Amino acid sequence: MKTPMLALTLTLSSLLLTAPSTVSAASIGKTICDPAADSGNGYGSGYYGGHFYSWFELSQNNIKTCDVKIGFYNDAGRHYRAEWNMAKSWGEDAIGGLGWDKGARYRKIGYNVGELTSNSNIQKALVALYGWSCSGSTSQEYYVVDTWKGPGQFVPWDENAGAPAKSKGTVYANNATYDVYLVDRNGAQYCGSGENRSFKQFWSVRRSPTAHGNNQELNFGPHANRWDNSDLGFKTDGLANGYQILAIEVFGDANINHKGAVDLSLWLR
Repeated sequence: MKTPMLALTLTLSSLLLTAPSTVSAASIGKTICDPAADSGNGYGSGYYGGHFYSWFELSQNNIKTCDVKIGFYNDAGRHYRAEWNMAKSWGEDAIGGLGWDKGARYRKIGYNVGELTSNSNIQKALVALYGWSCSGSTSQEYYVVDTWKGPGQFVPWDENAGAPAKSKGTVYANNATYDVYLVDRNGAQYCGSGENRSFKQFWSVRRSPTAHGNNQELNFGPHANRWDNSDLGFKTDGLANGYQILAIEVFGDANINHKGAVDLSLWLR
């Protein structure tokens, strides 16, 4: 993702998310469609209903047009819904969701993606456990991608190489095989002062997306352990210095006006 030129120090304690009730009608209690109002940098974070949220939006146009919005339910058993209506674009990017202000190496969660729609015929929306590890002067961004909308297997893009990233092997977790990728990036980031500099992205991508509408399990430990090997160099000691959320990331499509939505609940297990 394009990362925000903003650094936040999150001091409030991590809060647990409760298991969801059956999907039923629920109202949105808070909507963010202009995160620039929070920070002036297109990045917002805070708490709603005792749950930590983070939201970042990068727009080629005016960020206040609300092309993408995320809403948090006021029902403890429902968590968030995001909707997007992006003009034709290759550079639009929004990522956010609910989770914890401090990452944990062995966090185990459950989740249910009740809806994930997209009118794009390529991969432009994904759901992942997402966060940052901030260790000294080292900034690392990470994804465990469990489901997405679009055909085929999801493969992250390596901007420096101008091509899909190359696999660094696999990890087995949650009764599934994930391909592992390491991508070098340049740009602003969450850790430190948020200035533009190089950093690494760590990816684990499930070989097939999880089914929508069913309860799923995600165990972060096997992924952190795999990335922590000498060939990759993930800094697990920095996890507690960064946030960790179950996120939706959506991208613009240069060929169509990209429209879609996600409805998602999560809980500790």
